[in-house]
Amino acid sequence: MPNQIPHQIEQKIIDGYREKFPLSKEHHDRLINYIPGGATRSLSYFKPYPLHISHGKGAYVYTHEGHRLLDVTNAYGALVHGHGDPDVVKVVQEGIEKGSQYSTPTEGQYRLARLLCERVPGFEKVRFVNSGTEATLFAMRTARAVTGRDKILKMAGGFHGTHDSVAASTKKNVMTAGIPAGMTRDMLEVPFNDGDALERVVRENADTLAAVIMEPFLGAGGVVLPSPGFLQLARKVTAAHKVLLIFDEIFSFRVDTGGCQRRFGVVPDLTCVGKVVGGGLPIGVFGGKNEYMNIFCHEHTKRPLYHSGTFNGYETVMQAGFAALSKFDERAVGKINRLGDRFQARLLKSFKSNGLNIQSNQIGSLLNLHFVNQKITTAEQVHESVEELHALMHLSLLNRGVFTIPRGLFILSTVMSESEIDSLTDKIDETLKELLPLIEEKYNHLLL
Repeated sequence: MPNQIPHQIEQKIIDGYREKFPLSKEHHDRLINYIPGGATRSLSYFKPYPLHISHGKGAYVYTHEGHRLLDVTNAYGALVHGHGDPDVVKVVQEGIEKGSQYSTPTEGQYRLARLLCERVPGFEKVRFVNSGTEATLFAMRTARAVTGRDKILKMAGGFHGTHDSVAASTKKNVMTAGIPAGMTRDMLEVPFNDGDALERVVRENADTLAAVIMEPFLGAGGVVLPSPGFLQLARKVTAAHKVLLIFDEIFSFRVDTGGCQRRFGVVPDLTCVGKVVGGGLPIGVFGGKNEYMNIFCHEHTKRPLYHSGTFNGYETVMQAGFAALSKFDERAVGKINRLGDRFQARLLKSFKSNGLNIQSNQIGSLLNLHFVNQKITTAEQVHESVEELHALMHLSLLNRGVFTIPRGLFILSTVMSESEIDSLTDKIDETLKELLPLIEEKYNHLLL
């Protein structure tokens, strides 16, 4: 007779979730009548049904049942000061009373643009959009317009939004139905951290290659960090062949006041940022060197590259972003990154004490746990992580009062304390102990 332990553990965790969050089921059953799947963002859905949040404050979110959960999703990285930051709330309330959008240049645009250009080494000029997807789309369009070439090279496992050119081949289980073949015909791909492949593909396609677009580390791809010298090689190779280098720092920007390019000392030609830059409101930014960004400027060209949008540079967002970034200074970055270091150290200790050979990739306030038994340096290794364990850990942590991301990604905020990090690690340790019999029965390759 098959061992019943795995089934019993799974059933206990799922039953615990259903018992703790019954109102989420009610909200889901109502919403599914009007929104396919009951979630208007694919990442928000998980089985048996997605969690519904009532409100958030500081480091916590609250459910309709009244449960308080430590939030380590932080809107998938868009929040860096937690929920309802008083400085952000103040400027939004004061600003929106004056009007939220004027369809003209504004003082808010000037202040946020200047702050970004002062902080980010690769920014001499910027333009505002409303999402990371738009930012990468227009950065790629800029590169093609400047160079007169069509091809773009990306990294396998790199995520650059959901527009057609980059949506394909990001990670397993990403559906790309509906994307015309022609939209990806000029997209090339090499493995992240494979310097030889990068150098070869750039060299062989230099005459038709507009740009290399890459995250300094794979964000949605598992917080896979660059091997020593990889980013420097990307800069050297692209410069040698007059191919533009685009850094997608939408996710990675929070690791330093000037992003990963400041941390690693590698300056690209074009850069995309977003998430924390909007203070919790929708934003995307693309920019770079004057010689490339001036293609949008009426003062520098008779036929500037067209870029418009009703909500570009939305004044309320500009005010929220300036308030959030102004207080995300060296001191704040240092604090949140130390919390990340503490989290990583305690988590690795928990793995060892539980006899587990699993991984945690961490940089600053971002950490991704992987149910893999070897050091992770490639996107392919991330794909080997056991999905069943991720799903059950996610539900188990929700049952213990931790709101996290199903794929094992943890994102911290500046309003968290060391005691909250320690409590978080304790609850992960409890969850690992709960899963241990299942791991021993079905996934013993993850044991020390």
